[in-house]
Amino acid sequence: MVPVMIIRQFRFDDLRFSPDAEEHRAIAILTTDISTLCLMTKAKLQSDVPPASLAEALAEDALRQIRRMPEYRRQADAVQVAEDAPKEFQRAS
Repeated sequence: MVPVMIIRQFRFDDLRFSPDAEEHRAIAILTTDISTLCLMTKAKLQSDVPPASLAEALAEDALRQIRRMPEYRRQADAVQVAEDAPKEFQRAS
């Protein structure tokens, strides 16, 4: 049985907008109760999207990637966002 991963903090680094691809890209740094993960994330949104919406979309992509990892793909509830995380990350979960 895989332990539940609780994501306590999201941080984004090297945030960029690619006009050619019309998408935002960033490195997501996720602090969990068992480790720290760094993932390349992307979100197909307009360049002037509100920061909270962009954070939510990038967090959704990070969660999607984690849930596709072999150790988590068979357990839908094995990856969770902490209850005290900011609202935009709670919505992404």
